[in-house]
Order: sequence, then structure tokens, then C-alpha cells
Amino acid sequence: MSDLTIFNNRYQLLAKIGQGGLAEVYRAQDVALGRLVAVKALRSEYVVDPTFLVRFHREAQSAAGLTHPNIVGVHDFGQDQGRPYIVMEYVPGRDLGTILQEGGPLSVDQAVDICLQICAAVGYAHRAGLVHGDMKPGNVLITPDGRAKVVDFGLARALGESAMDEEGELVWGTPAYFAPEQAAGDHVVPATDVYAIGVILYEMLTGRLPFSGTDNEVARKHLYEVPVPVDRINPRIPARLARIVDMAMRKQPEERFRTADHMRQALADFRQRGEGQTGYYAPPGGPVSRPAPARTAAPAGIPAAGTDWVAMTLGFFAIVAVLGLVPLWATVYRAYLRPSPATLPTPTLTLIAGQVRVPDVIGMEEKDARQVIEGVGLQMEVTGRANHPTIPVFAIIEQSVRAGEPVAEGTKIGVVISQGPAMVEAPALVGKSLGQAQTEAQTMGLIVETRGTWSQQPVGTVVEQDPPAGSFVQNRSLLRLIVSSGTRVPIGASLDDKVLLVAYELPRLEYQPGDTLPITIIWQAMQPPGQSYTVFVHLTGADGRPVAQHDGLPANGSRPTDSWPIGEQINDPHQLIIPAGTAPGEYWLRAGMYGNGIRLPVTDPGQATDADDSIVLQSITVK
Repeated sequence: MSDLTIFNNRYQLLAKIGQGGLAEVYRAQDVALGRLVAVKALRSEYVVDPTFLVRFHREAQSAAGLTHPNIVGVHDFGQDQGRPYIVMEYVPGRDLGTILQEGGPLSVDQAVDICLQICAAVGYAHRAGLVHGDMKPGNVLITPDGRAKVVDFGLARALGESAMDEEGELVWGTPAYFAPEQAAGDHVVPATDVYAIGVILYEMLTGRLPFSGTDNEVARKHLYEVPVPVDRINPRIPARLARIVDMAMRKQPEERFRTADHMRQALADFRQRGEGQTGYYAPPGGPVSRPAPARTAAPAGIPAAGTDWVAMTLGFFAIVAVLGLVPLWATVYRAYLRPSPATLPTPTLTLIAGQVRVPDVIGMEEKDARQVIEGVGLQMEVTGRANHPTIPVFAIIEQSVRAGEPVAEGTKIGVVISQGPAMVEAPALVGKSLGQAQTEAQTMGLIVETRGTWSQQPVGTVVEQDPPAGSFVQNRSLLRLIVSSGTRVPIGASLDDKVLLVAYELPRLEYQPGDTLPITIIWQAMQPPGQSYTVFVHLTGADGRPVAQHDGLPANGSRPTDSWPIGEQINDPHQLIIPAGTAPGEYWLRAGMYGNGIRLPVTDPGQATDADDSIVLQSITVK
């Protein structure tokens, strides 16, 4: 992006760190808060398509609703020069895919630990009603301290059938981690994520994927073939852990762990009982399964005695050959976004003369659905249009005959077309009291999020809203209200769990070069500080370099910190002289304490943010 290096004068793009079919991801500097972030920007070629804009916004909303230590957080969503972007938590480290590619299989303890964290993140999303739909090692980041953090939550829901992969292809999931229902063109469910997590665990334990080949070959294998069990590839893998992998990768969704939480429970139980236990785990609410027969370890790739896998495989393909090969048009369509002649599930009954199976067209755009239906000798009739919270406009949300059902050639298949999510007009709330604004927004079905800010408006007055008044947004969208805290702004930041920066008071936000900038900081001791600390107040540029500063004992030295009574609030005034040659622009006030040349660490930034062991308080403008 040579022509655009900063979004909305806040997010300075530093380097591209990833890209996909629809978006590019950058490491960026939040110059407002002085922290590194990741910015995902929609590719410029898609900004003219309202469907992609709705999907991208929906992704931000889905991910923003998930707050979990194992999920990459979303901080902001915006648009600059017509290009939407999502601001996310920047996670240092490497993705799990890179780790596996460079280092091979992990130890049992490492693999189980990472998988437990993945299950915790995905299980949290399942409880929130979301399905990831594209779980793979590339979407799992591992921090230097070993924490796993899942990215791209909401992507499958937001992008429907055109979720992107790391290589820039527009696909619905990634074939190497396809659940059978994805390969067959069905919709994702929580058990779909469980299957993909099972594949990830398989890869962590063995260093290889369960199936190899082209995308179409791998999709077919996920549908019909059973992978070599992990404990045959590596006999040192406990049999009980191998059965957990087996169950996660069952062909039928109802035979797997129902959700990632159930799989996590099985893994936690395995870890707690140790390798010697062989009891089989049945998930709560899941199917009752018989214990798998004990396996005799064999060299990698050699089947155990008593099971003629070669004969079974050859027999299966003989049946497939007789049937004329079961088509996987749904996979082709979703993998390459090309209309396919038919979208057929696995046949269960033999067709009689003059019959065809109804394809699954849910989620397809109208023109593609018509081509698929007419391609198998049926007719399509639009019977209605309706709003849908996740399926984009002009796509199919209902069909009159269930996919896979045999019907006579020429039968009319009725479909209902999506009008996208229901939209409401954001009300004008700026200037109203917070209570009035909340009532009005909630009456219109909007979810309100508030944040206080410095303002000369009366305390509790709405001074800004996002999205702005008159914008058309989805029902149940998030409406952010910025509310006046007056000229005294509460912060509640903790320095080393010893001193609390309660609030600050600033009379105005605009200054001229040469002006004096007065600021009063309100401190409170939470425990005896133990020594006399020096307070620093700095005015910095976007790069963090001070342009003006004042360092000194609190309250001009009259009350050193080692004499502060616990719980008493201390008013600490400071004055900064803005240098005469200061260039016009936006600058940032930061404050903190140090002793013996070492700053007190920020253990909790409260309602502010922190950078370099300082509290970032407020931006001011130099004219």
C-alpha cells in the first residue's frame, strides 16, 4: 500500500504480514494509544461490492463479540478512503503451521496442551452460537510463552461460501482440514470444527496430514477413507489419545464430540488419568460408543492383523466405479467458486428411471443456484424473499425440497432469496443524555457500548457516536457512544499494584506553540509505596518521543510518595511548556512514576492504555 500508509490518521501500517483472497493483514502502530496492532484491510477490488462490505462488517461484529484469552481480540472497525478495515490484537510469535512445517511433530504433552487451548477458544465460540468453519494450523498463533490464540473467528459465518485461505484462494474452509460435510457441500456445525481440530491434533502428533493429494482428492478422501491411526504411525502415542483423535474425525457429525468443549473435556480427562487408563469417553449428550478394540502397534503405514484394509479399499472403489463415481460438485463449487452441474450428497438409495437427486443450493447466489438445479434436469422457481442474519443478499436461504431427495426430472424446486440482514437507521444521539440515548438505541434493537472521554460538555452527554446518525446498520448491531466525562476523566490505572492513577484534569485540548499546558493528576496509594518516586508527565509525538516534559516529586515535592496515606487521593498539578517551534498536529500526554531510574510497571491500564511503562492519558492538538 504505497499510496495509503495510515488509516484515519491513527493506524500506521508498518509491514504486510499476511494476505488472503479478500483481505491483507498488516502489522501497524496505533498512534493514538501507542501500541502495536494487526490491521486486516479488505482488498480494494472488493470495496465496490456491497455484499462483500456486509460480509466484512459481519466478520468484525462476530469476532468483536468474542473475548477469550485464547482468541485474538478485535479492537476496532472502520473505513478510510472507501476501504474497510478491522483492527485486531497483535500477537507476537509464529503460527502453528509454520512451527509444524519447520519442526515436525510435537511431543504428546505439547500437542495436548495446544489442543486444549484451541478447544477452549472454539468451545467458547460454540457457546456464543458461532462456528469457525476454517480451523487449521495457520489460524492458530503460538506466542513466545506458549499460549495458543485462534484467529479469524466469524470468518466462515461472515464470508458464507467464499472464506479465504492463506494462499489467496477463495474457498469454504481448507481442503486438508475439511470435515466430510464440508466436502459434500453441507453447512458447517460445531462438530465440523471438532473434525478440523482432530486433523490438527493428528498433524501435531504425527507431523503429517491424514490425507494427501490434490484438493479434490483430499476432499474425496475425507468423505470416504479412514486415515491411518496416529498410534500406528507412532506407537509411543497412547492408545487412549489415539481414540480421542479417531472420535474427533468420525465421518458422521453426530458420532463426533458435539462441540469443542466436549473434546476439551475428553483431553483434560486423558491428561488427568494418565496414559495407563483405557476407558472410552462418550461426550455429554453425544452418542453412546463402544470401546474401540485394542490395537497392536505396527510399523507406520502397515495395517494391523485381522483387518484387510487393502481388500476393503479396493472393494469400496469397485462399488464407486459401478455407481459411476459419486460426484463432488459441491466441493468443486465451494473450492473454486465456479457453477457446478450438480451438488449431490452421498447417495443412500438407488434412483429409479426418470429420477434425479435434488442438489443443495442453500447459500448459493440465485444465478448459480439456477444453473445447478437446471443442470440436473430440474426447474427453479423463486417463491419468496426474506431477511437472513448471515446469508448475503441474492443468495438462497430456503429450498422447497431437501437436498439429496429423489424427485422426477422436470420437478420445480421453490427457493427463497435472501434480502440480507434486517437493517435499521442509526438514530441521532449526539447531544442527548446517556440514559436517553441508551433507551432510544435499545428500542431500535441496537446494542450500546459506552466510553467516557474528555469534554467541556456536561457530564453524561453523548459527544460522538459510531456509526453516525442516518447510517443503515444491521439489527442487533453494536452502537458505540462516546460520553462526556467532563474535564476530569477517570482512569483507574495501577502502577506496580502500589499506586493508582485515579483520574486527570485538563482544562482544554487545543494549544499554540509556546503555551503552558496545565494538567492535574489524581493519585492514590494502594499500599505503602516504600520509597519516594518521581512523577513524569510527557507530551509526545506519534513516535513516542517527548516534545515537552515535566519530571518531579508529586505536588511540587510537598507530599513525597513515601508519606502518602493509603486510600487518600492526592492532587498533583504539573505544567508543560510547549516549545515555540512545535509543529502543528496531534500529540499525546503520558504519565507515570520512576525510582532509581526505573519506571514503575503498568500492571493495569484501567480505562486508558499503556506504552513503555507509562499511561497514555489524552491527545491534544497544537495549532
